[in-house]
Amino acid sequence: MSLNNKNFTRRSVFKYLSGFIVLTCSKLANAEFKAGQPFRDRFQTYRQTFRIEPDPEEAKRIVKNIIKGRELRDNLIDLKAPDIAENGNTVPISFSVKCSMKDNDFPKTVHILVLDNPFPEIAKFYFTPSSGEANVSIRIRMRTSSNIVAIAEMADGTVGETRSYVDVTIGACS
Repeated sequence: MSLNNKNFTRRSVFKYLSGFIVLTCSKLANAEFKAGQPFRDRFQTYRQTFRIEPDPEEAKRIVKNIIKGRELRDNLIDLKAPDIAENGNTVPISFSVKCSMKDNDFPKTVHILVLDNPFPEIAKFYFTPSSGEANVSIRIRMRTSSNIVAIAEMADGTVGETRSYVDVTIGACS
């Protein structure tokens, strides 16, 4: 092959064409990588573009997967939530787990879920015996009136669940 003689073979044309394609694709991929948009940001854009409806069956599956068929302990969690929330953007809730926080009597994980939100899992809290107490006060977002579910997975393998219904006047999540 010679540029002066303009004798191009199929092999040389394919070589230059494939090199051009690889170079172009790598520059585009590098530009997207440099933009540094993490998955969550792209997901938030998706959520803003397309309205996501809550899936009650998915919420039930999440609760079922957390409990895993274990027998529920009664009166393990004390969940406090308002009966009526005027604004779904900031619904104050608090919970405390009734335990000694010694040996195996402490919650490993406490899950907070709102069953009628598009994404039911609101938060997970992790505790150790050195945490001192197993109580938290937070504000959450709620799309509509729904049950708030708190599930505590204890270190000894037992689990406890409590629910509180909150009537939301103005919803927040979409």
